[in-house]
Amino acid sequence: MVGAVALALVAALTLGGGDSPGDPDGLETGPVAVFGEGLPAFEETNGDDAVGLVAPDFDATTFDGGLVQVRPGDGTGYVIAFFAHWCPHCQAEVPKLTEWIERYGIPSDVEVVAVSTAVYPDRGNLPRAWFAAEGWPELVLRDSDDSELAEAYGLRSFPYFVVVGTDGRVRVRVSGGLPPNGWTHLLDQATRSGAVPTGEDAT
Repeated sequence: MVGAVALALVAALTLGGGDSPGDPDGLETGPVAVFGEGLPAFEETNGDDAVGLVAPDFDATTFDGGLVQVRPGDGTGYVIAFFAHWCPHCQAEVPKLTEWIERYGIPSDVEVVAVSTAVYPDRGNLPRAWFAAEGWPELVLRDSDDSELAEAYGLRSFPYFVVVGTDGRVRVRVSGGLPPNGWTHLLDQATRSGAVPTGEDAT
């Protein structure tokens, strides 16, 4: 389950550089802490080496500065979606997924977490305003200036989706625009645990 941490606890956490988490700072990036082994870089070939691995825990902040802890393996499934504000494929995907979520909803035992990463202010369409304009209905977290969270989860291209089952293990990773039934498949995989059948993908 995604956990929002009270400000009294924030001072006890070391997240690295940047402003103190919990303080609304108006920034498009924020401090990130990753715990555990990162995932190998995603290769769009048959057989993903990350499938079955334990996904790393992480702490990150919202655009309002609130600290959020994500702890795969807590009985909640996760779809972690990485988007870049300047990426045309991301700009096309976010409104489609927003419409899908608003129409069909999300399973009660799944959390959808968007991560805004690879921020370049000179490219426009800045993340905070972009997600607000699209009406994105789920949680959005800020990656760090160095895209530490994206690196820890093996991102190579955008958009990028990592599905973590209720046991905390990676079930699916996929990059690029999703096919019509792709989002349904990702959410279904997030509700599961245990071995992943050979040949599972987002199609």
